[in-house]
Amino acid sequence: MSTGTILAVAIPVIVVLGAVVAFVSLRRRDATGLGYLSRETRRRDEQVTASAEAGNAAGAFGVSAQARDLERSVALERRPAPVAVAEPEMPQDWAPPPASQVGVTRRQFLNRSSVMLMATGLGTFNAAMIAFLWPRPTGGFGSKVKIGTVASVDEAIASSTPAVNFSYFSEAQSYIQPYPTDSATLDAAEAVYSGAVLDAMKAGYVALWQKCPHLGCKVPVCGSSQWFECPCHGSKYNRVGEKKSGPAPRGMDRFAVTIEEGNVFVDTGTVAQGPAIGTDTTGQGLEGPHCA
Repeated sequence: MSTGTILAVAIPVIVVLGAVVAFVSLRRRDATGLGYLSRETRRRDEQVTASAEAGNAAGAFGVSAQARDLERSVALERRPAPVAVAEPEMPQDWAPPPASQVGVTRRQFLNRSSVMLMATGLGTFNAAMIAFLWPRPTGGFGSKVKIGTVASVDEAIASSTPAVNFSYFSEAQSYIQPYPTDSATLDAAEAVYSGAVLDAMKAGYVALWQKCPHLGCKVPVCGSSQWFECPCHGSKYNRVGEKKSGPAPRGMDRFAVTIEEGNVFVDTGTVAQGPAIGTDTTGQGLEGPHCA
C-alpha cells in the first residue's frame, strides 16, 4: 500500500477520533459542575438571608403591632358605610282625581283647540272672500268721479278734441255730450229715459260709456258724420248714443251726471242700459261721410 493511500485513510480517522475525545471531555466537565455554586454566590445568599431574619425579628418584637393596628384602622375607615335598604311598599289602587282639581283634560284641550283653529281658519277665509268680492270704490272709475267745472266741460265739448260737439274724459271712461234742452226734445226724452239720466239731460248733459254694447270695443268719434262709429263690427250711434245701425242690441250705456257747486260729477258706479233700438229723441241724422 502506498504512502499516499495510508495518509488518505489515516487523516480522516484521526480527525474523527479527536472529535469524539473532545465531546466526551466536555460532557464530563458539565456533569461535574452541575449543582455547584460559586463562593461569591453563596456569600450573597447568606447576606440576604441574614437581613430577612433581622427584619422579621424586629417586626415581631418592635413596631409591627402598631403598624398592623394602623393599617387595620385605615382599612376600616375606607370601608363604605352600609347602605340602608328601604322597605318595599305595596302598590295602591289608582283613583282618578276629582274634576274640579283636573280642570281640562288633555282630550278636551285637543278637541277644543282643533275646533277653534278650524273655526278661525274658515272665518278668516270667508272674511277674505267677502272683502275680495265686496265692491269698495274709493276713487276713480267705479265711483263718483269729478271731471271738472261746468265751464271746463263746456269748453271741452266745443273743442276739436276728439271732435267738435264731443268730449272724452278718461278718468270716467265716458263721453260727455251736450243734450238739447228744447221742450220737444225733452218731452221725447221723458218718454224713454228716467231717473238721474233724465235729470242730467234736462241739465244739458249725457254721459256715455265708451264700451260698445255689442262686444265691448271702445267706440270712437267720427267728426265728419257726427256719430259714434264702432270699428269692430260697424255699430253706429248718434251724438247722444242712440243706435242708428249695426249689430249692437241697444244704444250706448250711460251714467248719471250731477252738478254740485259748479262742478260736474259722473257716477260710474251705476250703469244705465242704453235705449232700445229705434229710439231717436233728437232726430239727428247723418251729417257727413262715415269714418268706419
